[in-house]
Amino acid sequence: MGQRHSLLLAACLLPMVAQAGVELTPFAGYRLGGDFEVRSAGASTTEDLTFDDTRSLGLTLNVDLAETGKQAELYVARQETRVHPSEPIFTPTATALDVVIYQLQFGGLYFPEGGTTGAFVSGVAGLTRLEPKPDGLRNHNRASISLGGGYKLPLSQNLLMRFDLRGIYTALDSGASVFCSGGCAAVFDSSGFIQVEASAGLTLRF
Repeated sequence: MGQRHSLLLAACLLPMVAQAGVELTPFAGYRLGGDFEVRSAGASTTEDLTFDDTRSLGLTLNVDLAETGKQAELYVARQETRVHPSEPIFTPTATALDVVIYQLQFGGLYFPEGGTTGAFVSGVAGLTRLEPKPDGLRNHNRASISLGGGYKLPLSQNLLMRFDLRGIYTALDSGASVFCSGGCAAVFDSSGFIQVEASAGLTLRF
């Protein structure tokens, strides 16, 4: 009886899956900003850390929803950058540190005019991972959210150009240690940082 119900359920779901459009977009972008404050443990003064503006690479996966003008979205991105403190807080001599920033977020798109092309607004939320280099320094996983908008330009039935402008906010735990190994006394003294990313990609629609 259970197998029969499973077959019936699959028979009902298959047409829905077949009708849902799926879009895959590899993209390249440029990311600006990312300032936050740190302080030495026990000190009352703070200093700013700043990420360099660099390119970003990533992928979006979109699936049409039943409601017209809406899509679910999975957003994955990677940025290689450097963070600069005004004092060598990471090690006794380092004045900059290489950092790789990853985002893994889920949410959706909304097209005010309906359909799946033209102007849209986007909202996704999930996780930002900060990986300092060299290995041995502490990685950080933090909650993050991205809000923005863009435009999808159809080139053919199964090919589109996609343009995005998004703001990415990453939350930080004030009082948690910065990118450190043993002996580092620096801690975050900020609730988070904001970056802005402009990107373009070629969308394949299935």
